[in-house]
Amino acid sequence: MTMKNHKDIIDSDNASTIRAILRIGTWKLNLETGVYVFDNTTCDILQVPHGTVMHRGQNEPLERSAKTTAQIELGLKELIHSGIPFNQELEFKTPKGNPRWLHVVATRKLENGKCTEITGIIQDVSKVKQSQNNLFQQNQLLNIAEKKAKLGHWNWDFKTDMLTCSENMCRILGVPVDAQLPLETILDDIYPEDKEYVKDRLATNLKNKYFENFTHRLETHEGKLRTIEVSGDIYLDKDDNIINILGISQDITDYKEIESELVKKNELLTFAEQKALLGHWQWNIITDEVFWSANLYYLFKQKEKSKLEFNTYFGYVHPDDQAEVTIHFDKAIKEGTFGKIIHRILLKDGTLKWILLLGEVILNEKDEITTLVGTCQDVTEQQLQEIKFKGLVESAPSATFIVGEGNVIQMINKQAEHLFGYTSEELVGKSIEGLIPPRFEKKRAPEREKFRANPKVIKVDLGEDFYMINKSGNEIPVEVTLGPLQTDEGLLVSMAIRDITAEKLYQHKILKAKEELEILTEELTAQNLQLADFTQITSHNLRAPVSNLNSLVDIYKLVDNEQERDELFGKFETVIDHLTLTLNTLIEALSAKSDTSIKRNEVSFSETFKKTEEILTAEITRTKAVIKSDFSEVDSIQYHKLYLESIFQNLIGNSLKYKSPDRVPKIEVSSGLHKGKVVLQFKDNGLGIDLNKHGHKIFGLNKVFHNHPEAKGIGLFMTKTQIEAMGGKILVSSKVNEGTTFSVYFS
Repeated sequence: MTMKNHKDIIDSDNASTIRAILRIGTWKLNLETGVYVFDNTTCDILQVPHGTVMHRGQNEPLERSAKTTAQIELGLKELIHSGIPFNQELEFKTPKGNPRWLHVVATRKLENGKCTEITGIIQDVSKVKQSQNNLFQQNQLLNIAEKKAKLGHWNWDFKTDMLTCSENMCRILGVPVDAQLPLETILDDIYPEDKEYVKDRLATNLKNKYFENFTHRLETHEGKLRTIEVSGDIYLDKDDNIINILGISQDITDYKEIESELVKKNELLTFAEQKALLGHWQWNIITDEVFWSANLYYLFKQKEKSKLEFNTYFGYVHPDDQAEVTIHFDKAIKEGTFGKIIHRILLKDGTLKWILLLGEVILNEKDEITTLVGTCQDVTEQQLQEIKFKGLVESAPSATFIVGEGNVIQMINKQAEHLFGYTSEELVGKSIEGLIPPRFEKKRAPEREKFRANPKVIKVDLGEDFYMINKSGNEIPVEVTLGPLQTDEGLLVSMAIRDITAEKLYQHKILKAKEELEILTEELTAQNLQLADFTQITSHNLRAPVSNLNSLVDIYKLVDNEQERDELFGKFETVIDHLTLTLNTLIEALSAKSDTSIKRNEVSFSETFKKTEEILTAEITRTKAVIKSDFSEVDSIQYHKLYLESIFQNLIGNSLKYKSPDRVPKIEVSSGLHKGKVVLQFKDNGLGIDLNKHGHKIFGLNKVFHNHPEAKGIGLFMTKTQIEAMGGKILVSSKVNEGTTFSVYFS
């Protein structure tokens, strides 16, 4: 081997090593056979086995996009036909699925003017491409971040006095992107009133070789005024000379506006707290650090910004209220809800105040309580007014409820506790509806709407007695008066409730006495009528026989003939028999009217009816009468047994006695209820009675209305007398030749 050959081998090995390190491979394409030939480095880059042979357009192992394919086809076409060198970066995916960015360079080989072969090199630039992409993405993110934060960065070359600005910095300044500007150009856009200040700040920073932040205003090309905050770092060479300054400028206009708005709101909050005698506070229960607003210091007459802890506040709490306050805070920490509490504080100068404390619990990410925040308001005046108001409510003579929104009870007096049996604690916070029977809701609804539409003192009138329910569940008759109470919290309703139980009892007694008096009046009137009737009956029915006797006595004195006297004695007997019957009937009637201790027993209608049928069997058989009974609704009654039997016998007997000759007698006896009273009816289809002619005397003694040989006019008289003696009454309805119905109403 010659020295030259040896050198060539060494050079070739070195070149291969360098190409492998740089990941540069060679390749060749025979256009006649379409065969690709790769060196080992190219095979490694493409992640295919060494010695791999590829045919153009056949089962190529590399995956590529349509864009890459188009680039290859166009580039090869231009190279083959025009000789334009192929020099492109192409994206592939290897058989192992790894992405590759390849820098491909190729030239052609001509034979007899025809391209027969293409040779080239290939370099793996994936890492470079990835770095470029990462850098591009970082720049994009930086631009986005700068845009979102409304800031830009700049580089001031101190030697050239030129500033190079980022994209967003150019946007803030309103200059073209990537423009390099002298410092004076940028200073021209600074708000005129701030120019000297900015120059002074820059001069000081350059002198001190240390950049201190500053703020200035900038007038944009649109005429808008923006506030810019400038910060930076100064870089020096080895001789301590300034080389350049890197800085950031941020548009803080929005922050300044927010800051200004917060300042205004804080001023308004302070003003509102002063007017409302209010302050806010914060207590870190871990460190026992306490924060008070300025007005809270003022309310407690404490030196502002003096060191605070929880015991600072607790030291002001009135001794009598300390236990209650301790329980409230312990409960808030334990249960995680603060609620509200009103208590007294005693200031160092002896001033006594009432404080309304409101708060909220703050939790950390572990749901552990770390902080309590809230407000503290001086409600001394309101409390004094409430105490005065409570005194007025307590002094009210009636049971009084103070009802708020949602019909919730806010206050009651001792009279209300006494009337309903509840303590104040049991009712306050509950709905007043729990004390009112639901049956009144329909009538109460219009009354409520009427009161809300025109709040004024009104007495509740539902058109019926109104009741409320006490703790024992008993209903109490009450009279309710509503009155409006206008407060800062809205409309309250005062309910004055008067127990009218005693009045109702008196009213009941009066009504009962009235009813009894009316009954007595009716009884006296009936007795007077009966007495007058009895007097008339007596004078009428006794006058005729007595007159007949007197006449017979006078005739007897004038007659001497014994035979004539015997005839007169026969007439005497007839008149005396009539007189005896009349007297016996009157005596029996008097006995019925005057007997106040008539014995009552439970008697059966059906049994009495059956007995009557047995007694009147002969007459029923003779007349072929059809008698029906229905006592299904009522079959028994407390009554005088003999009187009831007499009523059945007289009324059924009359129906048989005064039957119509034209039809079979039909008699119906039934019982029922009318307005809670037992009624007994006797209905027949007999001759009937002309009530227009005889109605006024139908129950008179010795009154008959038909030519019947057995008619004496005693049965109906005695029936009416017995019924009225038992407190009842008898009515009659009748039509001539249709029938008669007697209705007996028992007391």
